Amino acid sequence: MSLGDFNPIVFPQLWDNIVIAEVQGPGICELGTFKRVHEFQIKKGKGTVGATVTFTQKPPAEGSAKLLLWTEEHFAQLDDFLPLLKYDPTKQGVEAVSIFHPTLAAIDISSVVCTNIESITHEGGQLYSIKLDFLEYFPASPKNAVSSPTTTNDNTGRIRVFPGEQPRTVTDVQEKTIQDLLNKAEAP
Repeated sequence: MSLGDFNPIVFPQLWDNIVIAEVQGPGICELGTFKRVHEFQIKKGKGTVGATVTFTQKPPAEGSAKLLLWTEEHFAQLDDFLPLLKYDPTKQGVEAVSIFHPTLAAIDISSVVCTNIESITHEGGQLYSIKLDFLEYFPASPKNAVSSPTTTNDNTGRIRVFPGEQPRTVTDVQEKTIQDLLNKAEAP
């Protein structure tokens, strides 16, 4: 999904709604902050300048949504919407639900579990709200994802290197990797 395809200037109605398990939420949705966090370990050497950073984890995102309700129809829709977010493991296993909102899609959040449903709050006049908290359903990959960057990609096809090193192209790096693998394969 591209934000250019679903930007809020051209498609504001998409940004006012949240869709859970293919069901559009009632009223208007005010989406809270969801953060896509990338965790790094910083390794500093004694007597050196700089540090090595190692990617260590990409934990599930957390965030919230507030549904604003002001018509009888919104409350009737809420009766169909809320059961999608409630769990009773004695009757059925706990399952994550699909979620869609353009800003969540932009940070690759597509499945969640609901961790909290607050009671309906009177906001004043004929406006009511209900707040929902979510945790991204994001099972761990069986592949180890620890990695340290060794270069900087500047999108020019050349790999930026540190002072004193020769500039290399992506092709140079690939060819060196292939040669290293061939040398390993030939070793006894």
